[in-house]
Amino acid sequence: MDTINVRVNEVDKKLLESYAKSNNKTISEVIRDSIDDIIENEIHLKLYEEGMKEFEKDNTTYTHDEVLRELGLKKEAL
Repeated sequence: MDTINVRVNEVDKKLLESYAKSNNKTISEVIRDSIDDIIENEIHLKLYEEGMKEFEKDNTTYTHDEVLRELGLKKEAL
């Protein structure tokens, strides 16, 4: 695994250490998890925004029952 150095001030370092300790994680795990969360949230936000643009073009919606009927499925079979 590669190494990336990050410079933080003393207050941030103590915050990271405290958070990591209270969650039984290493500082590296906390930073990795945080970066993953940020990237995942941005991806979800972009997908949401794209979906909303499509919905604005055609705001047709279907109930669960309508979808089941269209697919030829019955609730009881699920």
